[in-house]
Amino acid sequence: MTSQQRRTALVATGIMMLLMCLVTLIPALSSARSRKSIIRETMPAVAMILAVDLRDGRLVPVSSGSGTIIDANGSVLTNHHVLFDAKNNKLHDLFIVGLFRAADKEPELVCVGDPSKGLLKAKLDLALIRCDRDRAGAPWQPSAWPTISLRQMDTDAIVPGEQVWVLGYPGVGGSTIHVTAGLISGFTGEEGETGFRAFLKTDASITHGNSGGTAIDEDGNFIGVPTAFRLTTTKQGGEVVAAGRVGLIRSLDHAGDLISAARITGGTSPTPAAKAGVVITSRVQDGTTGKPIEGAVVIIFKPGIAAKEVNLDKLDEQALVWTQTDGAGVFRTPSAISKAQRYTVAVAAEGYLPLLESGVLSIPESATPEMDPWQNISLQPESK
Repeated sequence: MTSQQRRTALVATGIMMLLMCLVTLIPALSSARSRKSIIRETMPAVAMILAVDLRDGRLVPVSSGSGTIIDANGSVLTNHHVLFDAKNNKLHDLFIVGLFRAADKEPELVCVGDPSKGLLKAKLDLALIRCDRDRAGAPWQPSAWPTISLRQMDTDAIVPGEQVWVLGYPGVGGSTIHVTAGLISGFTGEEGETGFRAFLKTDASITHGNSGGTAIDEDGNFIGVPTAFRLTTTKQGGEVVAAGRVGLIRSLDHAGDLISAARITGGTSPTPAAKAGVVITSRVQDGTTGKPIEGAVVIIFKPGIAAKEVNLDKLDEQALVWTQTDGAGVFRTPSAISKAQRYTVAVAAEGYLPLLESGVLSIPESATPEMDPWQNISLQPESK
């Protein structure tokens, strides 16, 4: 073997060892991400929602709230009360969605929708909405919107004391996105009764405009919809006085059917934006049996990073997006990937030989908003 061949073999061995380390570190990958990275990745999926009424022939914004984009075709999960005019006991005439531009910029108002066409769950104060008009009133369909990562998780495993971040557009101190931090302090029922996890309680600040926004845990998992706050009281002598406020987050468990509906109705044929990004989806399977591999980690690296340059210590800097497969072996990137680029991709799962290949993902300008470039990715079992 020549010296060049030995060097090549050493590099290949090092890369394989690195990827196997990734598999053993899958539970820690999320927690190892910095707070800055988690919040930065979540912000684009948080939308502003303006409730609008028609008055004297003019559209007049009357209130604002927030929402979470849960699919690339523009489905937004929010609170029902963001869309509801309680004073007149009716839905607002329209809503306008504003998309994130930058942390120091107001969102871009992009499209309009009719609340009555959404999937509404008034009793749970949840709603799933989608625009169908542009701001000029012409028919329009969203496409390739940035989405929240809907990783599989057991929200029943959430315990008091866990970190939570609340993102939204409260309209306090300007119209830019707002992030508050706090802890999960406990649980409560619909009207404060115990023994039911209708809401997660938190000391993170939740104001009116935060309603319908995004609550994530320390690993970046979407855990619920910030909904409201309640005043807590205490007795002092013969008087009952306000003691503080507690924020309420509607657990994501209560939105499961809305999320499922978004995945089904999101299969319509949107008009792709010429320069929009692409959500990548595919399936990872056992190369011998063809059975799906659950929990495989898929990492797409930033353009310009070759396989030989992948470094576990710099993963937070080098990775563009990463995700894991579900029980059917299917994965979907949590955000859109830019077109006209080539990307290095790594795929690894416990008990299988990992894959790492430079430039294996190429996205043409003509790509649709959601793309499956491989159909199936096969991993070979490790020899025993």
